Amino acid sequence: MKRSAFTLVELLVVIVVVAILAALLLVAVNRARETARRAQCLVKQRDLVTAMITYNTGNNGLPGSLNQLGTTPIHSWAVAIFPMIGEQRRYDAIMNNPTAPPAALVPLPALLCPSDKPEGDARLNYVVNCGPTNGGLTGDAAIPFTLFRDRRAALIPSPNTKVKIEDIPDGTSNTILLSENVDAGIWHQGWAIPDELELLPAGSGTFTRDRRAVENLGFVWWNSSDFAPNSPVPGPRPSSKHPGTINAAYADGSAKPLNDDIGIIEYLRAVCPDDANANSGLGLPL
Repeated sequence: MKRSAFTLVELLVVIVVVAILAALLLVAVNRARETARRAQCLVKQRDLVTAMITYNTGNNGLPGSLNQLGTTPIHSWAVAIFPMIGEQRRYDAIMNNPTAPPAALVPLPALLCPSDKPEGDARLNYVVNCGPTNGGLTGDAAIPFTLFRDRRAALIPSPNTKVKIEDIPDGTSNTILLSENVDAGIWHQGWAIPDELELLPAGSGTFTRDRRAVENLGFVWWNSSDFAPNSPVPGPRPSSKHPGTINAAYADGSAKPLNDDIGIIEYLRAVCPDDANANSGLGLPL
């Protein structure tokens, strides 16, 4: 009996089919992995906002983007909530070493998005809502809309006072506290003050923010697509490694993905804590 064999064409067809199936399988596996990483990112954001809610309860308000913690130098919002995210020992080490940064400035999983692979020590992927730009990073018109204020000792008098979560006019479920920013800085931001960070003029002298600190620790917003999620314009804006989406966490402790193509008005309503007064205060069409 004569044995049949594959022809060269048939062999090539089989190889092509196997290659296509392998490629499709790889795409499916990568999508599944990214879906898992995005879910992990949402969990991390919920944990961070829960820590902020706990801080708010114990300290009569949210931490600042920058904080004067006791007699120590200035520290970021992240350091302020270390005791609430399982980093009490690291927090104590920082408080006990007021003249130099902690010895181990390491990446902390709680502050890193699983989809990003940040380079360098002590990287930060999550940033807080530092309010509108109002033409810059300063100006009294921005006061009612700024959730994470500059809480350095010289600036603590009103209106740089703490913001209470329960006093957010739009409600906790409608206001973003935290988002991703893959271009953010380092969690121990604040050691360089005042040598490296530039303090902007304070407008009428009552309210100010530090430009470089905001760019490293927070995001700002304005009525322009320049500050929409994943904008190609560099700056302190939400951005992520999740294809088509960016994760954000709200003041009620919830977190959800926002689409890259979210309308600017919908985006501004989500980040603005007082939509009703945004039109008259900032000229935003909310």
